[in-house]
Amino acid sequence: MTSTTTPPPPPVSAENQADEAAAGAHLIVVSNRLPVTLEQKGSEWSFKLSSGGLVSALSGLKREMSFTWVGWPGKDFGADDRVKIDSLLKENACSAVYLDDETAELYYNGFANSILWPLFHYHPGEMMFEETAWDAYQRANEAFAQSLAAVVKDGDLVWIQDYHLMLLPRMLRGLLDSSGRRGVKIGWFLHTPFPSSELYRILPVRRQILEGVLAADLLGFHTYDYARHFLSSCTRILGLQTAGDSVDAGGRVVRVGTFPIGIDPSKFSEALATAEVRARLGELERRFAGERVIVGVDRLDYIKGVPQKLLAFEQFLSQRGDGAERVVLVQVAVPSRGDVEEYRQLIGSVNELVGRINGRFGTIEYTPIHFLHRSVGFAELVALYAVADVCLITSTRDGMNLVSYEYVASQAQRHGVLVLSEFAGAAQSLDGAVIVNAWNIEEVAAALALALAMPAAQREASFRTLHRYVAKHTAAYWGTSFIAELTRVRHAADAAALLPPLPASDAAAAFRRATKRLVVLDYDGTLSATRTIPEFARPSPLALRTLQRLAGAALVYVVSGRTRADMDRWFRGVDVGLAAEHGLFYRHPPAAALGAEWRSLPAPADPLWRDAVLPLLQHYAERTPGSFVEMKEAGVTWHFRNADPEFGEWQANELRANLERVLAHRPLNIVNANKAVEVRPARVDKPAAVRAIVAELAGTATPVDFCLAAGDGRADEPVFAYLAQEFAHVALFTATVGRKPTAARYYVQDVDAVLSVLGKLTEPPAN
Repeated sequence: MTSTTTPPPPPVSAENQADEAAAGAHLIVVSNRLPVTLEQKGSEWSFKLSSGGLVSALSGLKREMSFTWVGWPGKDFGADDRVKIDSLLKENACSAVYLDDETAELYYNGFANSILWPLFHYHPGEMMFEETAWDAYQRANEAFAQSLAAVVKDGDLVWIQDYHLMLLPRMLRGLLDSSGRRGVKIGWFLHTPFPSSELYRILPVRRQILEGVLAADLLGFHTYDYARHFLSSCTRILGLQTAGDSVDAGGRVVRVGTFPIGIDPSKFSEALATAEVRARLGELERRFAGERVIVGVDRLDYIKGVPQKLLAFEQFLSQRGDGAERVVLVQVAVPSRGDVEEYRQLIGSVNELVGRINGRFGTIEYTPIHFLHRSVGFAELVALYAVADVCLITSTRDGMNLVSYEYVASQAQRHGVLVLSEFAGAAQSLDGAVIVNAWNIEEVAAALALALAMPAAQREASFRTLHRYVAKHTAAYWGTSFIAELTRVRHAADAAALLPPLPASDAAAAFRRATKRLVVLDYDGTLSATRTIPEFARPSPLALRTLQRLAGAALVYVVSGRTRADMDRWFRGVDVGLAAEHGLFYRHPPAAALGAEWRSLPAPADPLWRDAVLPLLQHYAERTPGSFVEMKEAGVTWHFRNADPEFGEWQANELRANLERVLAHRPLNIVNANKAVEVRPARVDKPAAVRAIVAELAGTATPVDFCLAAGDGRADEPVFAYLAQEFAHVALFTATVGRKPTAARYYVQDVDAVLSVLGKLTEPPAN
């Protein structure tokens, strides 16, 4: 037999995807600060667009899509000035979020920079948590949400930037959903590292921060390490199911991706051709004639590792002989937050090291360290990059560090060597750099010696590798890649976003009109919240009362993975039908007049299979603290809900592989349940049980003319699909718990909403 296949389409670049997304799309970028400088002359205001990495990154998108930038203008303004400023900003596709000065200070410096910044950069000792700052952070994020709600239209793309606005996705989502704008897609990107879950969990408001960003549709990080840490925090702190690229946030699938940011390399190559930079480069080459140059460019911040760099350079100098060529370190240290005590101490420590090293190794003719505690102009910066034989970056923790990219973009002639800390995000992208542990002074000193002695051919080969990456993964590429992915997520989520809530009034009206009503309900997660201990999962008094009232007017079946004993005990005195162990056993309600005995699907497999399985499950229960084995009549389940979530998943994967080997030729299914692995007879599942129940009901005199089914898990999806076929011509209401892609026609929000809908079915009609 022959078959033909259609060749796959060619890959689509991020730029082309963004172009496709641009058709009819409006992008709203949200950042803490607007990229503008406002100046007042008399009563008039003028506007100047600031330069910066984010502005460059989004410049390409701005040409392709309609575009609005929302952010804080930098200070508060009076009512009259706000009117003029708003008008000016609107003309330039910007919109201001106004914060009073106290809120702005506490939100920005008190919480974002004094709590989140040090925590995310692995400096928890610098944290100073205060409730007033947390309150201001919430107020500021709420102000952003209110301002955005006034400008966002249904179908827009909203891209929120950085750790200053981690509550904003949830706040904005609430405002948009309440106003019916469910077609808005929200992305959020973190420009810093995200710390290990073991460190993140010390944050007093850890849950609120995670829940805030999880209302977005796409979450972006510079590296997979940062994304992995975030996913681990969601699992360990919130107890959510995660995959390598997503989080199941209460039925919503939130995508998680890595998008390493870049620069605009043409800006540097073009600058090298200008007369100003060529002249300055010539001056520097004459100044450093006969010397090798190492350059460092950093903000003077405790995460940048400037003291470690100086100590490594001191170690390097101490290992060189008297006749060795001279090597100088030109260190640009851009001032940062000099009003904060920790930064003043850092400045003092750095100045002391510079003085000590210059005093120890310097002469009248030779100064080992040229230390510039100031910003330098762009032309000066490019000339410094171009003259340097080595660029040394020793960040102790850095989101990305674009100095490394800038150095590569400026080295087309010299082919200098990049020595890069493994703790900078760029280290995961820049193959061709010499990667070092910035805390290991000996290792960094040895890397400097290696870099300066590297043969020209090897330097050129390394440079070519670095330059290819920097030239391709530009700032514009980063922006278009993220928006392309947000657009893809948007299309994938459209069905879930458009899924309507179950119309309780319509269902109640159809219920009253019907003569034979069928209601099929999942148990865990639908009638009862999922519990960590199975014995605690008994139905609430409200659930029992609601089901008993409903059973007086309908044939009600509760389908569960629980045992017959549990179901009998929990629903004693309630006139509902039951299906236990995922439908292997079932019985009809009294109203069906089909008998009260338990029935079963095809006979269970030979029970001797337990002899092979039980020792294996017990072995994993002993090796996995918090896990246990549950025996059922026809099946057996290993539960790991109370185990360490990541270790539990790892053990579950290993257990499934071993079970597949042991049970390879037996008529059994190995089922991935919610935080559990279950072994049960083949061909036993919820759809099979529901088909059997419906078939037996079909033998009665009156046909079913109303059906409602609700469930929360993957096992309920084939039930919804079967009922849609079986009851295509009757009043059918199928609902999943939580909004997500589904075969159901509707959704209900949670267990309370399920019980509310069931209660309304039996309420008398309103007059």
